[in-house]
Amino acid sequence: MGKLAKPILIACGGRSGSTMFYRILAQHRDLGWLSSYQQALPSQLWPAVFSRLYGKRPFERIQHAYFFPKPFSSYKFWARYLPGVARRDRPLTAEDVPEASIEPLREAIERILRYQGKRRFLTKVTGWARMAYFNRIFPDMQFIYLKRQPISIVASWVNAGWLNVTGELGTEAWEWGEVPQQYHEWWQELGGGPLLSAAVKTQLDIDDFYCNYMQFSDRTYVLNYEDLVTDPRRYLCEVAEFCGLEWTPEFDGVVNRVKVRNYADRWKQQIPEEKAGPVLEFFERANAQNRVPEQVLPVAVRSQV
Repeated sequence: MGKLAKPILIACGGRSGSTMFYRILAQHRDLGWLSSYQQALPSQLWPAVFSRLYGKRPFERIQHAYFFPKPFSSYKFWARYLPGVARRDRPLTAEDVPEASIEPLREAIERILRYQGKRRFLTKVTGWARMAYFNRIFPDMQFIYLKRQPISIVASWVNAGWLNVTGELGTEAWEWGEVPQQYHEWWQELGGGPLLSAAVKTQLDIDDFYCNYMQFSDRTYVLNYEDLVTDPRRYLCEVAEFCGLEWTPEFDGVVNRVKVRNYADRWKQQIPEEKAGPVLEFFERANAQNRVPEQVLPVAVRSQV
């Protein structure tokens, strides 16, 4: 099984603030991670040595520059060992992991940690949860489920425009697989269109996270984006305690210096009120039907139920 112990996976829907959170947590002295260099050079492990520069005080002004090695999702690295890891048409399960890939991948992660001089591995994925999928590779993995108010995710996706989440349901423009009949009916009843398509995609992600959470609730910390941006120090302390990470003076300094922008209500400037109504109605119906436990509902939705 190798020496990997309790890797940490941040799982969330896209546009949930995960890059900000990932890059703060990655500056803990014990944590190693995949960098933008692994994305650019997925077959090479040695560039991980340059990740030691990230978070160092002399480089803070340039650490988010394009050329600088920084924490990255690095799907090209994952795909080298796990073909289909980024597939869009359905969620991935433990059975999708190629058995022959497990040990080579674990050995590659161990080498990356040695190059970085770190003890534990941190990574993140967005979209489908893939918690059970990665648990097949790392059986003692801990999970951080980062949630955000669903309408904020919809607004951010539509505003970003670089991933097709707005295709019309039932056509070739829809890339996200099977949609429950009830969701399709609500989509039509509420007027259809790009915003509601993005809402359906977001709800499919939420449903998948809930299914995965139910398998690993004892190893999952549920973190609301809205809480994190309101009081980052408090919730990073809770995350560190959950993951068994020492709250060092160095990490305390990182957290105190970081500037966290609060975009919790930005959707109100991005979506006109008359168009926001059907999107909110869709999510309210989905929550009522699915009866998701309160602890895994986003803060803004929890206050409405």
